Amino acid sequence: MRKLQVLLALFIISAMVLTSCGGAATPAPKATTAPAAPAKAEPTKAPAAPTAAIKVTEATPTPAPTIAAAQYKEAPMLAELVKAGKLPPVDQRVSANPLVTKPVDKVGKYGGTLRTASWWPEAGNVQLYFAVDAPIKWKADLTGYEPALAESYSWSDDGKIFTLKLRKGVKWSDGTPYTSADWKFWWEDLVKAPDQKLYSAPGWLRKSDGSPIDMEYPDDYTVVWKSDKPQWINPYYMAQGFWEFAKNMMKPAHYLKQFHPKYTPTAKWEDMEKNDKWWQTPGYPCLFAWCNTAVSADGTRYTYGRNPYFWRVDTEGNQLPYIDAIDVEIVADEQVRLLNVTQGKYDTAFRVIGNPNDIPLLIENAQKAGLVLLKGWMNGAGAWPGYMVNQYYVEGGKNYPDDTPERAKEIRELLRDKRFRQALSLGVDRKRIIDVAWNGIGEPKGATISPQSWHFASPEGKKVYEEWAKAYAQFDAATANKLLDEIGMKKGADGFRQLPSGKPFTLIMDISDWGGSLKVQTDAAAEVKNQWEKNLAIKVEVKNLQGQPDLDTRTSEGYYMLRAAHISEIDIWTYPDWIFPIVNRYFMPLEGRYYAKGKETCKPAADKPYECGVKPAPGSPAEKLQALYEKGLAEKDVEKRHQIVWEAIRVNIEEGPFIIGISGDQAMPIVVKNYMRNILDFGVVGPWAPATPGNQVPAQWWMDK
Repeated sequence: MRKLQVLLALFIISAMVLTSCGGAATPAPKATTAPAAPAKAEPTKAPAAPTAAIKVTEATPTPAPTIAAAQYKEAPMLAELVKAGKLPPVDQRVSANPLVTKPVDKVGKYGGTLRTASWWPEAGNVQLYFAVDAPIKWKADLTGYEPALAESYSWSDDGKIFTLKLRKGVKWSDGTPYTSADWKFWWEDLVKAPDQKLYSAPGWLRKSDGSPIDMEYPDDYTVVWKSDKPQWINPYYMAQGFWEFAKNMMKPAHYLKQFHPKYTPTAKWEDMEKNDKWWQTPGYPCLFAWCNTAVSADGTRYTYGRNPYFWRVDTEGNQLPYIDAIDVEIVADEQVRLLNVTQGKYDTAFRVIGNPNDIPLLIENAQKAGLVLLKGWMNGAGAWPGYMVNQYYVEGGKNYPDDTPERAKEIRELLRDKRFRQALSLGVDRKRIIDVAWNGIGEPKGATISPQSWHFASPEGKKVYEEWAKAYAQFDAATANKLLDEIGMKKGADGFRQLPSGKPFTLIMDISDWGGSLKVQTDAAAEVKNQWEKNLAIKVEVKNLQGQPDLDTRTSEGYYMLRAAHISEIDIWTYPDWIFPIVNRYFMPLEGRYYAKGKETCKPAADKPYECGVKPAPGSPAEKLQALYEKGLAEKDVEKRHQIVWEAIRVNIEEGPFIIGISGDQAMPIVVKNYMRNILDFGVVGPWAPATPGNQVPAQWWMDK
């Protein structure tokens, strides 16, 4: 009932404010449940192949403008600079083939400074507004990818050659042409430079033996990636958040050479480390709608000013962005940020505050602060919280005084027994936990990835998601106890269940600060502990390790039993860890380490038995999932890759659950001022990889005041 009251009030207040200000955003589904999966995207017609050896599979070149360059329009502040002779005319600044952006609602007006906040020097939540205009970006509806900074992209028949066609005439924010020479500088002079540890090739740009792929630059606007294995998925990494392209690949050669020892004899790599931070370095040339133009002396305020050479125009030929600048205040304390939001200090607040429990306070202050609460923005959590069950528990975590290999083996066998995990999942009343921790906000469900994931966009995908979310998610203490009896976990003199050997057993739950909202994590953990002890007679100890340095070590070394987590992801192929154990973390950390370390090629030291991880047993879930991952990497068809994800989910259903999900896809407190326009009211902010709201192009936001 509390959930319905809160969300009904949210809907009413939002509607009142929207009506009073003429409508600030496009209508979207209410936030009571996950937004319906977007309609399956129609297949796009492939463009002509650039050479006989290349076929284009998914990317369609962006349309050419229908307005002549001589008719382009610009912001008044730029027109003044042109008039004063400080800037070239707009038709010489916009690229030869600018990307035409259709406004969400209507063509906007120029002007204004957008005020917002962050909590750490990288200001990543604000970078997601604009530092995601990479060569490839997420579509606005999250149903797939599309070209952006690139004009088109293509693969060879076998997928081993990927060709990127840059947009002709694009310039850095200082007017210097952006060409393949910048890519060559990044790859040859930074990534592959000897005697430095600042730069390295990401894993998705490496060959089978771990060495960097080959890159070629046949002309100013073409970059070719060559590998010894298919690269069907690799280019999509460029679209995943600001940390991929913006931070690691956007390198203006003409600017950075002054800090590079190869080009400036007096320079040292320390100079490069200090200055290669575009987001907090005024004057660092960038390719986005806004670039850093000022940082306060105390480092608590950033200004990102409009890029006069930005390569997007709207449908009437107006060069974007509409807004002049973005002002970012660095405020570490979340409660202070919350207070500032309720007082109307910020024009937009995406990830400025992150607790759905703050929604009632925002509703209370919405009208007087001139705020609109966006109803269609969800967390996108497949589980928040969720409790990962370690599939290869080892001694060393100091969980017991007698944490011997023998005890560790018995606990490991218990955690790997799907009957035990199913009992844990069936033995918890999720609705009660949601009421306690979330004030009724959230959907009771088993652990999944984000319901908005493009893997579930089709009718078939939606059915897979629904089955996964329901698996072992009903409250059935009777069945749970039968499973524990079947395992042989009898009750001891203290009334709690023992290990099958008769030894005392305490289930240790590590609590992290994953997903923020620290009180929510502790409140939920306390209620889960209470229920498992009451309903299942399993003794539980909660280890609150929020902010503690050994938290990740306990996970990666296999010392933990259960660990609280926030699970969300839109594209599992570019962030495979929540389903496929191929890295040293999450619910199969040691099996994942085995894969990441090169399988049989890794030879552990005699005194480090788990240095190379653990080889999955024949026929085990880990072996099946790793095989499916490799099958997906070799598959060029997008729809067939979705089907492979469904196969992996089937393993999770039949052999799982590996994560005990409690709730998910909570409505999020996303607010904007009532004069903000062209903000699409649909999105997820739990997973950062899809780069929301930047995937919707905030360069076309404007301020109606």
